[in-house]
Amino acid sequence: MEVRRRNVGDSHSPQRSPSQLLQSFDVFTKMPDDCKKSTSSGGAVTLLVMFVSLLLIISEIRNYVDPKLVYTYEVDKEFDSKIQINIDITVASKCEFISLDLLDLAGSAVYSQGRAKYKKASFELNEQNREAFERRKTVANALRTTHHAVPEMLWKRDSSFTVNSFTDTIESDEIKGRRPYDACNIVGTFHVQKVAGNMHVLPGRPFDGPGGSHVHIAPFVRLADFNFSHRINHLSFGAQVANRVNPLDAVEEISYNPMETFRYYISIVPTRVVYAFSSLDTYQYAITVKNRTAEGNKSDSIPGIFFSYDTFPLLVQVTESRELFGTFLARLAALVGGLFATVGFIRQVVLTVPQVVLESRPGRRWSAKWNQITRKAFGAVNGDIKLHQTPEKGLLDPDSAT
Repeated sequence: MEVRRRNVGDSHSPQRSPSQLLQSFDVFTKMPDDCKKSTSSGGAVTLLVMFVSLLLIISEIRNYVDPKLVYTYEVDKEFDSKIQINIDITVASKCEFISLDLLDLAGSAVYSQGRAKYKKASFELNEQNREAFERRKTVANALRTTHHAVPEMLWKRDSSFTVNSFTDTIESDEIKGRRPYDACNIVGTFHVQKVAGNMHVLPGRPFDGPGGSHVHIAPFVRLADFNFSHRINHLSFGAQVANRVNPLDAVEEISYNPMETFRYYISIVPTRVVYAFSSLDTYQYAITVKNRTAEGNKSDSIPGIFFSYDTFPLLVQVTESRELFGTFLARLAALVGGLFATVGFIRQVVLTVPQVVLESRPGRRWSAKWNQITRKAFGAVNGDIKLHQTPEKGLLDPDSAT
């Protein structure tokens, strides 16, 4: 017997193209359209999930864009640096009767002449400025009351309520002669040593007396000419931070006694603010206020406004903390995927549980009873329809030929 070999193809499989090779790794298999079943309830659930996902994505983006503030503490090692003092105060006394200067415990005196601007003003505000000041005062008081509960507001408040946001625009009324110049607006920036000191507004002009004494001389001025009612528009230490609310911003004190003394005890805390691409060294402070009437029979008791300050040996570092961009993307993916998976699972449970219950023995009995009730109800309805239709069929004329 002769055996012949037929022509057959190569036993090796043909070489696949790169696209076919990639398709072999596809784990996201596609179903034919004929195998898909879309329902109106599924479409409604999908729209709801997309809407909720959009809201959550917007919330995540806002949280990522707005960084968190992290507070850390360490010993302040820069004890030999200088402190910058920024002040803007309006006193209800004429500029020629008062002066502002500083004196630290090291014996160094810093006079305001040439370092601060004395500007004639009216202490009584016009209606527009009074409304603006009261709004700013309300916001500052609210922040001072709640800053222990929400410390980030001290650094994230809008600058329209903070640094130098109140501008005294009463010059137009002054020029027209509607109001007298009965007050003095003092604005200045000073650099002092990082030791305890005293900044004060007192009657007269300051002089260094013998033995290192520091005195103020106010000749030919009556006691009735002094009024130390004042409005602190701004008081800060260090570089000015636009989004910070200071404890003495928008503070107003009214005096009805020319011998009244206002004392502010200030504890200064060095603060370093670290942003994403820069850092800023500044200061925070806390205050204690004590007012009393000066006793004229004591040499060290004179009316005025005193700011006694001292530095704290700890440094507070405020750092902006923002999560990594990769972490942000992972959170978004987990949010959307988890939401779709959870809603899909809930929908599947809602659709499957009734079917399982109906296929059980009690479910079949309930289904049979329900079908009987339904048939009886539909049978009664059909019977009523027939009863109503029967008289209509008998309305033929008996004498009719048909």
